[in-house]
Amino acid sequence: MAYLAGVPAPRVIRLDASEHDLVRPLLLELYEYEQPFFAEHPQLTRAELEQTVQAIPRGFVGENVILAVRAGKGLAGFCWCVFFDPGTGLEGEVAEVYVSSRHRREGVGRALLEAAVKLFQERGVTLGYVWTRPENEAAVNLYKEAGFQDNRQLVLTWYPRE
Repeated sequence: MAYLAGVPAPRVIRLDASEHDLVRPLLLELYEYEQPFFAEHPQLTRAELEQTVQAIPRGFVGENVILAVRAGKGLAGFCWCVFFDPGTGLEGEVAEVYVSSRHRREGVGRALLEAAVKLFQERGVTLGYVWTRPENEAAVNLYKEAGFQDNRQLVLTWYPRE
């Protein structure tokens, strides 16, 4: 992936588990922005999101790796990678990737995805994936630039009925 001429690529770091709470403000921003696109889910107020959203859920079975780009005392963006083996080989998922609105178009997302793909390769991931809405063209294009591609599988979802 190419960066703007003369602009150095953002420096991606791996957050220590003790720093995972740094992700929470961006998760809140992401969830607040995205929830209207999923009308079948309850629409929560900002206050409700603040009460329910953890930084990184502690109960997940697998390995969470948070890649991040720092900005001052906080983060410009993060990429939450999840690794697990369901018995068919190590899988890797980009569970969330988000760049603060103040740091978009600086190459942060591109740098984070490059680091995620490199991590997938280093770990020997046999299947890696990322989810997004088809109309989120910026994300789709960024994921494709990082090497993700449309798949041959049809993914169906189930939502509980009221």
